[in-house]
Amino acid sequence: MSMLANVFDGPDAVGLPQLLLAFVACMAYGLAQGGLLGERGRRGAWSIATGGAAAFVVLAGDWTNAVVLVAIAIAGLGLLAALVWLTSRFIGIDRTTETESASAMESRLPAQASPRRPADGPIVSA
Repeated sequence: MSMLANVFDGPDAVGLPQLLLAFVACMAYGLAQGGLLGERGRRGAWSIATGGAAAFVVLAGDWTNAVVLVAIAIAGLGLLAALVWLTSRFIGIDRTTETESASAMESRLPAQASPRRPADGPIVSA
């Protein structure tokens, strides 16, 4: 049996704790890469992703196969992010374009006029 076949047969023997750790690591990695969280949240997500991946490797039966699975998961998530980015560029959705178009739209709007003040005449209340 080839080495890669051993790697892909390994998840069949993975228990629930390892699957949960792999899920947590992948979700935290996605949050760490995305723009959903602030700087502090991204650092926390990186820590959770690293800890989840390390715990997955430690709890796996063969650590070398687990490391290869983690590398394949990271590469797969990177490929997904690249595919989404390329698709958004292809259909014309771009974060910088939206920001520039919003600021261009605001610059085209007329300036807010100040309210009119009555001339030096008396103020009449109704």
